[in-house]
Amino acid sequence: MLFKSGLASVAFCLISVMSMPALASPPMATGAAVVAPRGFIGFCLKYQPECRATSSQPAAVELTEERTQQLEFAQAEVNRLVRPRANPAHVWDYPTDGYGDCNNYAIAKRAELIALGWPRAALLLAAAKTEDGEGHLVLVVATSKGDLVLDNRQIHIVEWRDLPYHWLSRQNPHNLAEWVSIVQAPIVTADARSSLAANVARAAP
Repeated sequence: MLFKSGLASVAFCLISVMSMPALASPPMATGAAVVAPRGFIGFCLKYQPECRATSSQPAAVELTEERTQQLEFAQAEVNRLVRPRANPAHVWDYPTDGYGDCNNYAIAKRAELIALGWPRAALLLAAAKTEDGEGHLVLVVATSKGDLVLDNRQIHIVEWRDLPYHWLSRQNPHNLAEWVSIVQAPIVTADARSSLAANVARAAP
């Protein structure tokens, strides 16, 4: 699917390598409603139907093998088709010209998954600060195996806790026009989980 339009930017985001971890993590914990990012407000004014969806229950999608392949496809396809470019105006839109920053990538991946039949309430834009303190936007997908992230700085989909980010806020799955705070949790890396599993195994009778 070609992008309907383009999105723009919290920061200029480069791609790095990180593979999908073996274990699922618990969903993000969210708190009170917060002010939505300015770029998102502009996006909703331009594409009002994209921000009207509401749901009485969070739409955590059953993560089948087919669904996992769809996530990896959207991640790889958008990373391949969109070339990185900074957007000083910070206007969120679809990357119709084939260029964009992290916001463009996140919105394009959301559009790809919607076209594949994913419910909008499971596809949540989320804002964070990178390890360098730069603003960053990703797509968080609510699944039966936890919240997974499609990030243009990564090659594969990853679990949200395996990213070295300070999470700020994301869309409310009950009302996509509203944003809620993300309750920060300690980062648990794949290596740390393996070590914990080993310690539990040794302690078992």
